Amino acid sequence: MPLPGAAKLLHACADRGHSVVLASSASDEELEALTSALDADDAIDVATSSSDADSGKPAPDILQAALDRSGLAPDRVVFVGDAVWDGESAQRAGVQFVGLTCGGTPAAELRDAGAIEVWRDPSDLLEHLADSAIGRLPG
Repeated sequence: MPLPGAAKLLHACADRGHSVVLASSASDEELEALTSALDADDAIDVATSSSDADSGKPAPDILQAALDRSGLAPDRVVFVGDAVWDGESAQRAGVQFVGLTCGGTPAAELRDAGAIEVWRDPSDLLEHLADSAIGRLPG
């Protein structure tokens, strides 16, 4: 089941002119199930899975595959995740990391892992999108 506001957040990012890229360590089959449940395919430009990388997070391989496939430069990317290894992976890939506590990781641990902002869940981030790191990205 998708997190509260996840699909709306992806659509809001797309509406702002941002490329929406999913960089997941899930298998191809798991990623297909996740995107189907999310029901936001029309907002997603690129999706990568564990098959696109040699190593999983905290290695930057999955994020690098997403950068390569999307053509985005690391300094024009904000990676949203809910775990410490998401932050570590983002740091190694040279991208900004925004943390969500809905995955069970406390805000302090996400900040220690490099989060420049921490929100409760996608709906909280969506509510503050204009003032967030995503909102500060050029469209």
